[in-house]
Amino acid sequence: MMNRFWGAVLGKGAAHRLDRLAESAAIGQDSCWRHAHERLEMLLRFSGDHWKVVEFGDCVLLVRGTLALAEHAQRANRTDAVRHVQRHYAKHGELPVGDLEGSFTLVLLDGQAGRTVLYRNLVGAGFTYYTRTLDGLFFSSNLAELVEHCGAQPRANESALPAFFLFRAVPGRQTLFEDVFRLMPGEQVVFDAQGLQQRQRQTFADLESEQTIGDDAVDYLDAVMHDILSEQSCRRPETVNLLSGGVDSTYLQAIWNQVSGDDPLSFSVSVDHERTRLDANYARTAAEALNTELQLVPADAPFIRYLLDTLAVTGEPPNHVMTAYFPELARTMHGRGCPTALCGEGADSLFGIPAADRLRTARRIRSWLPFGALQQSASLLARLCGRRFFADACLLAGSVDDEQSWKHPLNQAAVFTDWSTVAACFGQDGVADALAERRQLLDQYAVPDEPYHRLHAIGYLGEAMDSASLWTNIFNSAGGDLCCPYLDSRLLRVVTAVSPRRRFRAWKPKDLLKRALSRYAPTNIVERPKLGFGQPIFEWLAPGGQLRPWVERIADYGFVSAESLTVALAQPSWFLYSLLCYDLWHKLFIDRSLSRHTLMAAPHAAEAVAEEALAA
Repeated sequence: MMNRFWGAVLGKGAAHRLDRLAESAAIGQDSCWRHAHERLEMLLRFSGDHWKVVEFGDCVLLVRGTLALAEHAQRANRTDAVRHVQRHYAKHGELPVGDLEGSFTLVLLDGQAGRTVLYRNLVGAGFTYYTRTLDGLFFSSNLAELVEHCGAQPRANESALPAFFLFRAVPGRQTLFEDVFRLMPGEQVVFDAQGLQQRQRQTFADLESEQTIGDDAVDYLDAVMHDILSEQSCRRPETVNLLSGGVDSTYLQAIWNQVSGDDPLSFSVSVDHERTRLDANYARTAAEALNTELQLVPADAPFIRYLLDTLAVTGEPPNHVMTAYFPELARTMHGRGCPTALCGEGADSLFGIPAADRLRTARRIRSWLPFGALQQSASLLARLCGRRFFADACLLAGSVDDEQSWKHPLNQAAVFTDWSTVAACFGQDGVADALAERRQLLDQYAVPDEPYHRLHAIGYLGEAMDSASLWTNIFNSAGGDLCCPYLDSRLLRVVTAVSPRRRFRAWKPKDLLKRALSRYAPTNIVERPKLGFGQPIFEWLAPGGQLRPWVERIADYGFVSAESLTVALAQPSWFLYSLLCYDLWHKLFIDRSLSRHTLMAAPHAAEAVAEEALAA
């Protein structure tokens, strides 16, 4: 059974549509809540056991994720928190956002007032999508199902294409579907007789504390992680960890070993290729160091099968190549009795990334060499001496405060693309607008002006939270769930209170997290170099590669010139990979030459099914 929810609030004239949807719920596995308001018909459908759903009066409340009262966050009890939400809303007609902690989404339908409220906290994992049509409002935890049920003919969101081809995903509120949106962290959406209203109810400024955490930062981090994972152990004792062997997931495993009380399990995807075999060993050695059993899930079928599977399940192109393996991973884990997993996504942007050192070095070089000619000469000399890092920092020195520059680390963070090809397709203004829109997230969430805060926050807001949310939705579609502790507001409060000097130590990315892990793991695990976890995607896209037949079937899209496509085919790049993802997404959801339902019914035969459909 899938863990999913979706709902509709329509005018009386469209009640017949809800009749059909409610009838389909009655014969399926979904539960259904329905209410007739004087002006509206309201429907909520949900299935699976990973939601908390309660009815009170003429209202229904659905809770997704971990929810706790702020005053009792150290001993989280979701039932108490839900009761508080009920009482507060019944009395004040508003959600008590400031009283709540965790990583959650709330869906509330008020039948008496004819009001629907969607709220996602900072930074609640799991996407909720919504769209307004002529009939009313539709919302869902699954984008593909929302597009299917809302009744409108889906259209590609052409304004989002520059961002998609820069970031391999569309960050923020927009999706690849026109007029279909994501519920943003800290955002509340209300639909009632006055129409649709959006309101930003929380930002990073709301997490700020008068207390600054200093030398005892590791103690604070350890304590809050124990609290979060202890609550997860009580609520979902069957939880296991997705262990890559990196610091982020290894630290989660170490704490989970202490709080779970059972023989701990961990899972990892294994791809049998010379470039990826090191990844499996990386995870295996971490598991051995922590006395944890690691179960490897093989992903050795042609990559196109996993790619089509992910597109059909989610309605979103996979933002990372590894994302394509997650539906298979989630189904396999569910089949082995482990439907719920921990995920370490988000830690990079919380505890330090190497790009911060490049920014730091460039600022120092500018103070030493204030003139552009000196900076360029120093860059040339450094490159001749083989000091590429220093050479790049010298070039950056001249524009280190110019956040509009494409070369600024703020605009390079989580970018995977061929810049010149994207500019050829959408123009320099299109690229600049996409970068500016992503930077706008920093203002929307009141990120401090300090450069290192902004650099790390752009990765967190523009990539990490979206990755974790997409992966959560994938696990939900397989009947499971994903817990992402690094996106829990309780941990965010601690991390944002740590002084920047300790949080972003020079030349020591993730130093705080590594010092916390050193309490549980040997030094060789804590200090070893990070792996890139890359896949041989360019090899697969190249002539003779397993994806080449699909690349050669890419349809003609007006934004890609024949010259740009020829160059991309000759020299496979991230642009070509993104174009393949877009092409398959377009064939599934826009021109529908591929059948999503057929692929969903036979995910292990996705390649053959798609081959047959395209041949026909």
